[in-house]
Amino acid sequence: MSAEQAGNGSGGRTGKGGKGERPPAAGRSPFAAFLAALRISRRDIRRARGRSALIMVMIGLPVMLFSGAATWLATEDIAPHESLAWDMGAADARLDGSTFGEPVRQSADGNVRFDEDGAQPNRNKRRDLSRQEIVSLFGPGSRAVPSRTSWTGYQGPRGYREIDVREIDLSDPITAGMYRLLSGRLPRAAGEIAVNPGLGLRPGTEITLSRTSSAATVVGVVESQRYPHHRQIVAPPGTVLADGKRVTTEWLVDTPAPVSWQKVRELNRKGLVVASRAVITDPPPSGDMEDPAPGDPWRLNGVVMAVTGVGLVVLEVALLAGPAFAVGIRRRRRELALIAAQGGSARHLRWIVLADGLTLGPAASVPGAALGVAVVAAMSPFVHRGPFDVPLNWVVLVALLGVASGLLAALVPAVQAARTNAVTVLAGRRGRAVGGRGRPVAGLALVAVGLALIGHSAQNGSRGFWSAGDAGLLAGFGLGQLGLVLLTPWLVRAAAGTAARLPLPLRMAARDAARNRSRTAPAVAAVMAAVAAFTATAVMASSDLARAEERDFPSYLPGSAVVRLFDAEPRLWTEVKQAAAEALPGVPFVEAGDLAEPGRSLTGVWVTSGDCGEPCPALHSGELGPLPVGGVDLLRHVLRGTDPVAEAAFAEGKAVVFDPRLIEDGKVSFETRDEAVDVHSLPAVAVRDRGLVPVAGVLPSRAVAGLGLEVRHGRLIVDPAVHRTSAEEIERLDAVVREVSFSANAQIDDGIDRDSTAVLLVLAVAATVLVLGGTFAATGLAAVEGRPDRTTLAAVGAPARVQRLLVAGQAAFIAGLGVVTGMVAGMVPAVADAVGAARHEADWRRMLPDPERPDQVAGFLIDVPWPALAAMLVGLPLAAALLAGLCTRTRLPLTRRLS
Repeated sequence: MSAEQAGNGSGGRTGKGGKGERPPAAGRSPFAAFLAALRISRRDIRRARGRSALIMVMIGLPVMLFSGAATWLATEDIAPHESLAWDMGAADARLDGSTFGEPVRQSADGNVRFDEDGAQPNRNKRRDLSRQEIVSLFGPGSRAVPSRTSWTGYQGPRGYREIDVREIDLSDPITAGMYRLLSGRLPRAAGEIAVNPGLGLRPGTEITLSRTSSAATVVGVVESQRYPHHRQIVAPPGTVLADGKRVTTEWLVDTPAPVSWQKVRELNRKGLVVASRAVITDPPPSGDMEDPAPGDPWRLNGVVMAVTGVGLVVLEVALLAGPAFAVGIRRRRRELALIAAQGGSARHLRWIVLADGLTLGPAASVPGAALGVAVVAAMSPFVHRGPFDVPLNWVVLVALLGVASGLLAALVPAVQAARTNAVTVLAGRRGRAVGGRGRPVAGLALVAVGLALIGHSAQNGSRGFWSAGDAGLLAGFGLGQLGLVLLTPWLVRAAAGTAARLPLPLRMAARDAARNRSRTAPAVAAVMAAVAAFTATAVMASSDLARAEERDFPSYLPGSAVVRLFDAEPRLWTEVKQAAAEALPGVPFVEAGDLAEPGRSLTGVWVTSGDCGEPCPALHSGELGPLPVGGVDLLRHVLRGTDPVAEAAFAEGKAVVFDPRLIEDGKVSFETRDEAVDVHSLPAVAVRDRGLVPVAGVLPSRAVAGLGLEVRHGRLIVDPAVHRTSAEEIERLDAVVREVSFSANAQIDDGIDRDSTAVLLVLAVAATVLVLGGTFAATGLAAVEGRPDRTTLAAVGAPARVQRLLVAGQAAFIAGLGVVTGMVAGMVPAVADAVGAARHEADWRRMLPDPERPDQVAGFLIDVPWPALAAMLVGLPLAAALLAGLCTRTRLPLTRRLS
C-alpha cells in the first residue's frame, strides 16, 4: 500500500480523543515507542544540521553563561579556612589592635561584629592596646607581631602618587604565606621598602615618602597573597607610619595552645575581636555559636531575584527556540503524516517532537556547562586569587534548566504535531489554522498580579542593595512578562485587525500572522521580553544617573580648577600660590582654608548650634568642609554673586551661614575635635545661597585668631564663571605645583560623568541579537508555510518585489509588535523604580535645611533615553524587514495539488 493510499484510508486527523488515537498494539510497550521516537529524532537532527546547531546555540549559550557565572562566583568566594595563610600567616590568632571598650559579638571568622544589642559597636570608645597588653591576654609563652596599615604619598619616577602602606616584619616566620617575593629581597631596615608589581618600580629605585619626607629604596617586589593586584608599599615596622588615628593596627599572635571558641568569647566580653585559626579550621557547633546578625533579609531577596532572573532566561530561550522547532515540524509534515497514516497515534507524534527537545537539550546543555566551567578555569590563574572551585550542584542545576528549556521550547510544536491531519498533508493541502477566541483570563490575571507587586514595591520597597523592593520589582516584572506571553495571541489578532488600509503584501502578512498565531505569538513574545528588559534597564540606568547628578553635592562648582596642597607648612603654601600665579598669569584664584588647632594640621569641625541635630544633618559638606575660611572672594564664590548684607557682616568679622536654624542667640556654634573637644561660637548672619556648594557657611579669616584657632590654607580655586581652564592649562598648572611639593596637585572638578553610552550599547546589542533571532526564526517558518501563497502570486504575474514585501511585512509585523509592546511593558517597572526613588529621596530631603527650596524639593524624576529607544523602535523592525526581504527566494517552482 502506498503512503497516499494509507493516508486516504486512515480516515483523517489524529487529534486527542479522535479516531487516530489508538491504543498501543498488544505486546508493544510505550517505552519501545519512545525509543523509536528518539531514533527518528536523532536521524532528523543529523539531516538538518544547520537548524539543529541554531537550536543548540540558543540553549547552550545561556547555560554556558550561567554555569560560568556560578563557577566564577564560587571561585571568588574564598572560604575563611582557604585564606588562613593569607590573612594571618602562621599565627594562631589575629587580633584587632584596639578594644571597643564594651562587650561585642562576632562571627566565627571575626569579620562580622556587633555589640550586645545587635548594633554596630561605638567606635568612639576604642582604645589602642600595647604589645604587653596583647601578650598578657594569651598568657606566658605568647608573642605578638604588629601589622599596621595606612596610606601615604610618594614622589617617584612617574611623579606624585598616593599609595597604601603596610608595616610588617616579613622576615618573621609568623608572616609566612602572607606575601610572595617576586624579585629582590625583603626589607629589613629603615629606608628599605618592598612594592607590589603594579607600581612598576624595580629594586634599586629611590622614592620620597610624604609621611616622613625621607628617601626610601625599593629592595624587593612582593605580591600579597590575599590581594595580588592591590598596589601597596610594605615596610619594616616603625619606618614609615607615625602613630595617629589614620593608622589601623592588627596583631598576629603566636600562642602555646590553640585559641578556642570559649577564649574568643572571653575576649569578646572585653571588647576585642579575634580571628582564631583553631575556630576557623574547626568551627564550633552552630548551637554553641551566636549569629551576630540574625534575620538577614538579603538571602531570601537574593533567592527571589535569582529564581526570577533564571526563570525569565529560561522563558526567553524557550520562546526563541520554539519557532526553530516549529520550522523543523513544518519541514517534516509529510513524514509525520506518514507515521500517522501507518498507525501512529497523537501520543507518538508528540513523543517524536519532544524527543527533539530531549535530544538537543542535553546535547547543548552538557557542552555548554562544561565550556562555561572551562572558560573560568582558563581565566582563573590570571584573575582569581583563591583556589579554583566548581559548584557542582549549581552547574548540574543550570544544565538541567537547559534541558528543561529545550523541552519547553518543543512543547507547543509537539502539541501542533499531534493535531496533524494525515489526509490533508499527504494531499499537499494546508490545514486551516486553529486559533482560540476565548478571553485571555490567565494572562490578564498574571499581568494584574505583576502590576500590583510592582506598585507595592514602589510604594514600600527600600532602595538598598538587593533590597525587598528590588526583589519585588523583579518578581512583579517576571509575572507581568509571563502574563504578556499568554496575552500575545490576543495582541497579534488585535494588531492584525488594524491592517485593513495597508498595501496588499503587508495586509497579507498581517492576515497570515493572525491566522497562524501559534507560530507568530512565541516570536512576538520573545521580541517583547527582550525589548522590555532593554527598556527597563536602560531607563533605570539613565534615571539613576540623572538622580545622582541632581542630588550630587560637588565639593566645587563643576568646571572649577582646584589646586590642593596636603602639606600644612606655610612656606610651601606661599610657594604653591606663587607657582600657580606664574602658570596662569592674570587668572584670579580664590583661596580657601580649614580651621585647625594650634600646631595641628587637621581638625574636625562640627556645627552644633540650632535645632537641626548633632551632627547637623543639613551639612552634607564636601572637600571644603562645613565652615571653610577665606576672604570676601570665597564668600562671593559660594554665593555665586554679590550680597551687600552678607559682605558687610563678613567685613565686621561675622560668619555667614546658609541655614537660619544654625544661628542661636545671634551666633553659630561649632566644635573642633582633635585630641580634645572644644566648643567655639562666633556672631553670624544667615543668608540664602544658591545651593551649589555644600557648605554650612563661610568664616572670615580675621575672626579665627580671636577663637584661639589657626587657618591651614590648602586650596586655590579658579571660578569657572571667571575663567574656563583648558586641558593644556590644567596640565601646566599641575606640573608646576608638583615641582614645589609632591603633595600638591591641580585638577578640574567636573562633577558626575553622565555618559551612559557604553551601558546602552551593550544592552542594545544584546536586545538586537534576541529580537532579530526571534524574528528570523518566525519569519523562516512563515516563509515555509507561505510558499504556496507566494507561488500563487508568482503564477498570477506578481513581480518579485511583491513576494519580498510579503516576507518583509511578516518580519516587520513580528518585530514591530514585539518592540512596541516590549517598550510599554519595560516602562512600567522603570516608572515604578522612579516612584520608589522619589519616596526614598523625599525621606532624605526632609533632613535638608529648607525642603521647599527649588533645588531641594523632592520629586518624581525619570530620564528616558529617547534616542536609544527611538532607534530601537524604528531601527529593529526596519532592519528585520530589510534583511528578511533581501534573503527571500523569489523563484519558486510551481507545485501541483494532489487530489
